[in-house]
Amino acid sequence: MSKKNKNKNKKKKGFWAWIWWFFTSCFVLSLRTVLFTVMFLLLIAAGLWLLFLKTFNAQHISELITEELQKRLDRPVIITSLDLKFINTIELKGFSVLDTEGAPGHALLSAESVTLEFRLLPLLDQQLVIDEVSLNAPRFNVVRLSDGTYNMPQIRSPREKSVYTSELTGKKFTVSVEDWAVHNGVLSYKDLATGVSHAIYGLNLHFERLRFNELSRFKAEMVLRNKWGDNISDMEIKGTGHVNFADFNWNNFALRSLRTQVFLFQKPVDLLVDLDNLRTPYFNVKASVPAFEGKDLSLFHAEKAEFSLPKSEITAKGMLDKDYRLLKLTQVTASAADVKLNVSGSLDFTKAPYAADLQASTNFFNLAGKNRYYPPVGRYKLTGQASAAATITRADGKYALPLLTVQGKDVSGLFYGFKAAGVDGEFQAKKNFADLYALTTTGKVTVSKSVFDKLNMSASWRRGNLYAYIASTELNGVPFKLSLSVNNLKSARRKIRTSIYWKHLDPMAFIATVRDFVDVITPLVKGGGKFKAPVEGPLSWLRNFRDRLPGFMPNFAGNLTADTFSTQVLSGNRFSAEFDFTGMRAGMKNLSGPLEARLEGGVIHQMEKLAEEQQALNITFQPFIMMHRMERAGSFKVGQVLKDVPFNDMAASVDFNKGRMQINNAYTVGPSISAAVSGWTDWVNENFDIIIWTMFNNTSRSGALAENLTDESGNPALAFRVTSSMLKPKLEMLRAKKTGETIRAAQQKGLQTDFKVAQEFIQGDFHAKK
Repeated sequence: MSKKNKNKNKKKKGFWAWIWWFFTSCFVLSLRTVLFTVMFLLLIAAGLWLLFLKTFNAQHISELITEELQKRLDRPVIITSLDLKFINTIELKGFSVLDTEGAPGHALLSAESVTLEFRLLPLLDQQLVIDEVSLNAPRFNVVRLSDGTYNMPQIRSPREKSVYTSELTGKKFTVSVEDWAVHNGVLSYKDLATGVSHAIYGLNLHFERLRFNELSRFKAEMVLRNKWGDNISDMEIKGTGHVNFADFNWNNFALRSLRTQVFLFQKPVDLLVDLDNLRTPYFNVKASVPAFEGKDLSLFHAEKAEFSLPKSEITAKGMLDKDYRLLKLTQVTASAADVKLNVSGSLDFTKAPYAADLQASTNFFNLAGKNRYYPPVGRYKLTGQASAAATITRADGKYALPLLTVQGKDVSGLFYGFKAAGVDGEFQAKKNFADLYALTTTGKVTVSKSVFDKLNMSASWRRGNLYAYIASTELNGVPFKLSLSVNNLKSARRKIRTSIYWKHLDPMAFIATVRDFVDVITPLVKGGGKFKAPVEGPLSWLRNFRDRLPGFMPNFAGNLTADTFSTQVLSGNRFSAEFDFTGMRAGMKNLSGPLEARLEGGVIHQMEKLAEEQQALNITFQPFIMMHRMERAGSFKVGQVLKDVPFNDMAASVDFNKGRMQINNAYTVGPSISAAVSGWTDWVNENFDIIIWTMFNNTSRSGALAENLTDESGNPALAFRVTSSMLKPKLEMLRAKKTGETIRAAQQKGLQTDFKVAQEFIQGDFHAKK
């Protein structure tokens, strides 16, 4: 190897040796520095520890703490021992504060131990700074006495910082506490007057830099235990916030921004709480409630309830008065989906059982889709919008609903067979639904095949009486108006009074509407409607009508009016009828009461044809048919064939007595034919005894008529008597001389009413009262 290469190797080895020496020296120096620092700190700690031992006497500290607490709490305090656990930790064992009022001799507050962790360095400045006071497994026992007072002492807070004077050195140390903590505590409450008890378990509290006269941050965890019936429930709560004990002047106590979670469901309920004044607390609570279902409420034995609620936000403002036994709710707002609920009122627990007075209201919300939250409403197929307002009270252990108001906009749905569409209206219930009121201003209601459109209606239910008023509607396209009152609805002797107006009345169409109501209502009535099976054959129309009269209106009175009237038999104008029936039940055996009816300016249709088709009409129309046949034989000339026969006035006044109809007066007067009727008809036994006088007017003689076929004026006339069974009537011809006089007398006698009530109803505007 050349000399040059040897010099290069020596230089390389020297460089790495120098590097090794440098790092080795640094490490040794660092190690010595660290060891020196540790030894120095240990020396300081030992010095501080010796200073603490020299300054603070365990027995003296225990006595001082006992004396100080007794002075602040005005209750006996017991500490069995005090140990120095670590270089900066003191442990008080057997700590308890005795109760002198609620349960004398028992512990108001007890703890397995109380630890005080303090700082060492401030001791050099004659300050005893306690980092944390910890109550381990404490138990707080709060008792409400029978006179309404509590066993809680009035805590007296020092106005100046506490000063500890060393018994050994005479030095004075100012004492301050930074943090307070409670670990695994229990808070129990018992009301001696009512026996009610509650408890909080697993209570963990931590107060950071706690100052008793300013807001201080804290954390809390606990489990609230309550008893619901036979079920004991645990509710977990976690939270953080700020508190001001206001030097234990509870009137100025403040709790701010307490954010807590209450575990009621699978997801927690988030709360934000502000509270002032522990004497009469004023609170402001905001809650975020997760979506939940009935099964999530097993806590309240509601797991079988078939409902769910979407996520909701709740805000509650109010106060507690009278030792927390009177809850006044200034405003409670709950928002869920498109529903917003407002509640205010009070809950009074000073009364046994407790009393309540609450007012609640909602905004207008959509009805469609609410079956997602409460499936039973799905059967109503609701759409549109609605709002609700209610007053809820509780007294003598019973809840009551003095007032409930529901308003609807463009509501559609199916309600027990009644199909509604586009209805605007209001429903009001008072006195626990004993007093009801309903109003619709527009909309359509379909009952089977009958349609009530543009419905303007009001109705009320009060003291067992029903009143309904349809101010205007179109029934199957025909303008219609109705007033209905039912007294003692639940009684078998209920009284029904009605006024009905049609623009045009077709009795068969109206009977079909009544049939539609029967078809819809009958399935709702317990046991359903019980009617005889329909029959066929002779007089089937009478027997089916008679045997199927509804039994719910035994006492039925009122009036019917129509601008126009039409049936297969006759039609006319200005139809009016009044009636006052009792015993109106199936069979007609007890049907009694008067009936007055009038029809003006009408036509009797197809007399001869209908008489041939209808047996009952054959008897009634027999005089007209005979006269018509005589006319065709050339005995006289009327000037028109007997098809549609006009009349000017037609009226009838009858009295029913247990199914038998007495004809007081009945007549028809027209340009071609006039008639009068008297006698009786028994609709139950199906027999009659009636006399019919008929006369042709404005005739010209073209042949001789028998004397018994003319009246005194010489006009063709006929009088006869029909008796016996309706199925086998007997016909007896009578002298017709007094026919004209009889018809004029019947017309002059007229009816026993002027239909004034009906006219007042047509012109009036009547509404149900709220």
